[in-house]
Amino acid sequence: MDQKVILKSLNFVEITPNWANKVKALAEVGFPFPFSLQWWKWYFKLDSPSRCIVGEAHGYTSNYENECKTCDRLGWEFGHSFLIRSKEEFEGNIEEFVTHWNEKHSS
Repeated sequence: MDQKVILKSLNFVEITPNWANKVKALAEVGFPFPFSLQWWKWYFKLDSPSRCIVGEAHGYTSNYENECKTCDRLGWEFGHSFLIRSKEEFEGNIEEFVTHWNEKHSS
């Protein structure tokens, strides 16, 4: 008898719970004022491969930079969309990341 395994797709909160809380707050108040203390905190976290959104999903490691080109690209794109203050692009990156995670990394 052939059995199919049905995997549940994970959502952003399940993949990156800490970042999901930060992004939820961001959605409520908007991007921090450029070059403010809060802005710098976000910037340095998004710019750090092990601490960024993708890094959290990979267990707070930067190994994904060499192991998955899509994760590496998305890590940089999150930072870019933050720098240009594009909420639409940032949210699009989240959607793309969740889809990619479920297709390639969820087990």
